[in-house]
Amino acid sequence: MDEINKQLIFTTEEYGKENKTPSSDAQDKQFGTWRLKITPVDYLLGVADLTGELMRMCINSVGNGDIDTPFEVSQFLRQVYDGFSFIGNTGPYEVSKKLYTLKQSLAKVENACYALKVRGSEIPKHMLADVFSVKTEMIDQEEGIS
Repeated sequence: MDEINKQLIFTTEEYGKENKTPSSDAQDKQFGTWRLKITPVDYLLGVADLTGELMRMCINSVGNGDIDTPFEVSQFLRQVYDGFSFIGNTGPYEVSKKLYTLKQSLAKVENACYALKVRGSEIPKHMLADVFSVKTEMIDQEEGIS
């Protein structure tokens, strides 16, 4: 397991000794942490991709019986969406394109929260995942996604 974790962290004992990247932090030097520079656009695209993964986590958590996570994720996604809305169409094309996908993810999470709040007491916990998968398919069909 430790070997897998080393691969995921992108730090090994060999590379830690030969780290040529200047680092101002003593802890970074000790563990041989690599610093990666990315453009602001790539960072924003990564955040937008994260929202899709959070949407999946939200729907999966409902299927596992966790009904608190969707509400927390919904609040976070709303804040991210509001931030992206400020950029809107003034930013790069890729970012404005991701805004539409982010809006879809937010809608799916908000629909899950709505169903939990309104119908949560009517639907047994083990059937919640089925309800959300049907709703997600309906939303995708309405928006022309198959």
